[in-house]
Order: sequence, then structure tokens, then C-alpha cells
Amino acid sequence: MVDEIGKIGRLVIVTGYSGAGISSSLKYLQDIGYSWMDNAPLGGILALVEGCRRDLCGREGLVIGLHWRNYGHIELLQDTLGTLSGLCERLELVFLEAEAEVLVSRYRETRRRHPTAQNRTVIEAVREEIEALQPLRAMADTVLDTSLTTLPEHRERLQRRFYRSNVADLVIVLRSFGFKFGLNTDADMVLDARFLPNPFYVPELRDATGLDASVQEYLAKDGDVLAFLDRLVDLFGYLLPRYQSEKKHYFTVDIGCTGGHHRSVFLVHHLAQRLAPMGYQVLVRHRELER
Repeated sequence: MVDEIGKIGRLVIVTGYSGAGISSSLKYLQDIGYSWMDNAPLGGILALVEGCRRDLCGREGLVIGLHWRNYGHIELLQDTLGTLSGLCERLELVFLEAEAEVLVSRYRETRRRHPTAQNRTVIEAVREEIEALQPLRAMADTVLDTSLTTLPEHRERLQRRFYRSNVADLVIVLRSFGFKFGLNTDADMVLDARFLPNPFYVPELRDATGLDASVQEYLAKDGDVLAFLDRLVDLFGYLLPRYQSEKKHYFTVDIGCTGGHHRSVFLVHHLAQRLAPMGYQVLVRHRELER
């Protein structure tokens, strides 16, 4: 029962696969103002939150890291989350994941031992954990895949999602990427530019990017490219004020082409130039160019 102390503003529970970035995520959330506890025993979480309520009442917030090896029973976690929801204004369960091969590679690089790899190989332990945690993944409010993200990219993603300022402005994140390298998993909208003419097949443009004048001139001569850009501006001119009125703090748009070097880069670059004068804060990222 909630007493006169009141509620914590925001409680974030971070869990997921071992090696997917739970501990590093908690440390960064601490950097942006959250109180935090890692590797918390499930049985002690309620007492921990109760103890923090007076200090954190009405504020954001508290973040707790849960590791599968320490709680094991999904049903018990479900009951605990139900109780916790009454102690905070907003409860969010965040699940971090990565591809099995990526997790194995991380353990090899750091020479750390997987926590459940006793008497088995790392890949066997990773696969068992992935299978066991599917019910928990299905419960999550937010699933973040760290397979393709660098640590700075992941930190920026956490900041966009969890940093809350007093300013209600909408931040628009425009990202180019290459479909052949995989999708990002945190985009609000994904657009496919592969129907547009590809400068890759023009020998003198193959090694250039959508930021180079030669590629920009080539694409700007095509009516479909400019028509697509105009329609995107019209679409976002309609959508963004409505998202802002709903107190949405960020909107992430991914635009992809085959390799992520030409068409998607061109569109993100010019779309940012068209949206910025409307008064929005626009962040631009070119995933494949920044690798």
C-alpha cells in the first residue's frame, strides 16, 4: 500500500542477456541523474525501493539492474513488478539483447567467464540463457539490441530515451544506414530508399558518399529523389506537431539504402536542413560512415 510518503517519479528495471550491456547502461543512467543499484537480489528490491521513496519522491528516478542468474523465476519477477508499479509514477522494464555470436565474441575479447558457463562452452550457455529469457523479453516495455551499436551510440540512445529535461521540445534523430548491415531496433520509423537510382553503379561516384557534392548533384538531377524528399517534408510537417502535442520528447527516423553511403545519407542530410528551420532540434547520424 502506498502511504503518505508518495511515489518515486520513475523506476527503470534493466535486465537482459549476460554481456548485452546491463552494467554499463546502469552506470550511464547514473551519469544523467538516476540513482542506481546493480545486481540487486529480487527479494530485496521491494525493501530497496521503499527505502528510496522519501528521497526520490516526485523525482526521476531510480534504476535497478537485474541479472537472470540471481532471480531465475519469471513468475516471481512478475509478482514483484506488480507490487513495484504501486510505488512509482512510472515503471519501465528494459530488456537488453544481442545476437548470440556477438555475446560470445564479447566474452572472448574481455576474457570474462560467462556466469552460467560451468561445465559447458560459452555458446551453449549463451543459447540456453536466450531461450530461458524469452518470457521475460516478452514482458519488457522496451527491448534494445546492442549487437550493432558502439558504446557511444548506446549511451546516446539511453539519453534520448531516459533523459528528461524541463524543456518539452521534440528532438528529431535522423539516421542513415545500410540494409545489408542490418536494421537498428530502436527507430520509431524506418524508410526504404532503395528504389532510388544508386550512385554505387557510377564508377566515379562509387567511393564517394551522399555528403559529397558529386553524389548530391547526381541525385538532385533525378525527379524521384527530390519528389521523395518533398513528400517526407510534408509528412513530417504533419506528424511532428502532433507528436509534440502528445509530449513526445524524441522521434527517431531511420532512412536506409543498400550500403548506407549514398542515397540514405543524401536524404538524411537534406531532410535535416529542411526540418531545422521549423524550430525542431535535429540530430543527424550516418551509421555506416561513422563505423
